[in-house]
Amino acid sequence: MNMHLLAGIAVLLVLVGVSAYREALRNEPIGRFRMNPGKLPPFDESE
Repeated sequence: MNMHLLAGIAVLLVLVGVSAYREALRNEPIGRFRMNPGKLPPFDESE
């Protein structure tokens, strides 16, 4: 196989992986804590 072809495939795989990672972070339920901090339970500093 040509090295340029292998490099192109590797770059595409990295881009697909990064895209899937960003999509997973966007759909992560814990993401609502960053957007709506008022809905968090009260934080007890004594613990």
